Amino acid sequence: MPDSYLVELKDSVFRETPLSEDEFDRQIEFSSETDAEAWVVNQNRSHSKAGELTLHTAHPKDKSDVDSYVVFNPGAWVMDS
Repeated sequence: MPDSYLVELKDSVFRETPLSEDEFDRQIEFSSETDAEAWVVNQNRSHSKAGELTLHTAHPKDKSDVDSYVVFNPGAWVMDS
């Protein structure tokens, strides 16, 4: 796929969400950044109470082939009263 967009899922994604390495490869190739963003939005629907997945563009000095990283950002927990 010549115009592909490579995304890597960081460890926090598998530790703190329902997503598992049995279901998803560590790296996922999309046809565009827009498709990668849509995938993240869709995945967030299943665990929005715990936090959210976010897509971060790889740093310009990142020597990998990855275009972006998906990380998990825990949400603010609200105690039931």
